[in-house]
Amino acid sequence: MKRSHFAVLFCAALSCSAYAAPQAWADNQPPLPVLPEQADAQKDITIFDTSLHLASEGEPATVYFALSNSSETAHLLTGVTSPVCQKLVGHHADQESTGGTRVLFTHLALPGNSTLVFPPGGYHLLCFGLSNNVHANQNVPFTFTFMGGSSKTVSIPVQDAGTDAESEHKPD
Repeated sequence: MKRSHFAVLFCAALSCSAYAAPQAWADNQPPLPVLPEQADAQKDITIFDTSLHLASEGEPATVYFALSNSSETAHLLTGVTSPVCQKLVGHHADQESTGGTRVLFTHLALPGNSTLVFPPGGYHLLCFGLSNNVHANQNVPFTFTFMGGSSKTVSIPVQDAGTDAESEHKPD
């Protein structure tokens, strides 16, 4: 093997190991400290206009909601979970679904003194693997988690697939 080829292979191997080393190092490090203003994000957040719409057989249920941040401080939504959904992913009704869209609700910034609405026809959640015991006219829990580890659980009303998604619900 020519010396120049060996040098290229050596550099390539070295660069591959450089990519693996920082990840292994980062996994062994303690978590970053939480900024004090992020520790109780749930106190600043109101979740309202919530609804879970059942879908026809084989289709995922849809989850609509609005988030209001009453603080001067921006907060970060880091996840949404529910015991009635095997998997929750972001979706937009009228746009192509991408990897970024699917994970939207795992890193969503909530600016201070603002409200974000996730309505029919826009960004919302898809609930895959909906539990068989979920039916219209009941309420199911959803937990919204924020940077810093705080969370807020709300009770979301379940509606039949054809029910108007614009109905109003009191803030939780």
